[in-house]
Amino acid sequence: MAKKKGTRDRKKKKTPRDLDSVSVDDMTVRELKEFAKNLEAEEGVSIDKNAKKADLLAEIKTHLDVEVEPEEKKFEVSDAVSEVIGKKEETAPKKKMPKKYSKLLLNWTADGYSVDRLEELLETGDEKKIRTAFNEFEDAVKKTEEIKKQLETFNSNGLRQEFDELTDLLTDPGNYAEANAQFELLKKKRKRLDLKIALDKMVLPAMKDRVVQLKARLDNLEELNLLERDIEQLKVEYKESYFVEGIVSDVKPTKKDEPAPKAEPKKTVPKGKVGPMMVKDIFLLYKDGRFISHHTSRPVSKEEQAKLFADLKVGRNYLRSPKYVPHKLNAIKADKRHIIVQSGNFTVVIMIAEGDVNPWTERIVTKVLTLMEKEDVANLRNWDGDVSSLKSSGKYMQALLFACMKLAKKKA
Repeated sequence: MAKKKGTRDRKKKKTPRDLDSVSVDDMTVRELKEFAKNLEAEEGVSIDKNAKKADLLAEIKTHLDVEVEPEEKKFEVSDAVSEVIGKKEETAPKKKMPKKYSKLLLNWTADGYSVDRLEELLETGDEKKIRTAFNEFEDAVKKTEEIKKQLETFNSNGLRQEFDELTDLLTDPGNYAEANAQFELLKKKRKRLDLKIALDKMVLPAMKDRVVQLKARLDNLEELNLLERDIEQLKVEYKESYFVEGIVSDVKPTKKDEPAPKAEPKKTVPKGKVGPMMVKDIFLLYKDGRFISHHTSRPVSKEEQAKLFADLKVGRNYLRSPKYVPHKLNAIKADKRHIIVQSGNFTVVIMIAEGDVNPWTERIVTKVLTLMEKEDVANLRNWDGDVSSLKSSGKYMQALLFACMKLAKKKA
């Protein structure tokens, strides 16, 4: 019996009989858990004490809910106690929106975007819809920023109203689809204006009809790419024609110019009446004799090719002759034709011409070589043999050929 009495004494130390004197506010979390465990284990108490016991357990549980970290909120009353105090329905605490949403809203607002729809959606508390809406909005912001970046360098001259309307539309990324469509239309209008400006600059009478035809096609925005290619081709032809007209008018002799200027060296320029000089082939070489290109106004047979390249060899060898004078017109007589050699700073022109040498030829060639070498000077200075790097050589040699042919017709 003494043993049992001692056992009861130990229980008394753990669970006071006078539950009214217990203060849970003075207990630590560990003490609260231990005390609650002892309360649940105690049996054979009165109904009144059971009620006090249930109230005390409920109070302990409340303290544990407040003081314990989320992962430590594991304390639950036993089934026996639940029968006494009853099972209470727990009300779920109101969920707080993640901080990232509020941060995103602040950033977007600072960037000038309208976020009213997102703020309204946050009030619904539907996390799934909120997450989807924020992801879509974030994606739209990225696409909107791409358009804004392109608009920074966009030429809005002549399209200011459309430009401002698009800028206003971009304040709400939710309008991205509409803004993107409007931006594509704006780019087409910009291209149309640029093409019209290019056509307005083509004033040569010979090009007038073609310019009018191309302008009539500007209204069709869907065919601008095709129209652009046609205009680019016309630009090439126009530049060549303009260049030829400029050279011919520049070197055309007048009464004030006569007698014709002296050509050096004197021995290379025929004396007497100047007859028509028909240039049919032009070779362009690098200053060390390397071949660059050949330009002709006629189809050349195999037999003619052999003679032609024989003349080229003569002209190339003449570059090493002591008789050769750099930067001046050198004419080599060969049967009924002349092999004309003239150099610039980096290149050499060899022309095969029939008839007498026109003393104005030197001036024409000098101007052409000067303009061509000025455009390609970076690649000509230390040319590596890559012909494709000489972007201007073809157009200037072709222009030289046309200029010589036109000058010959005027002299005929």
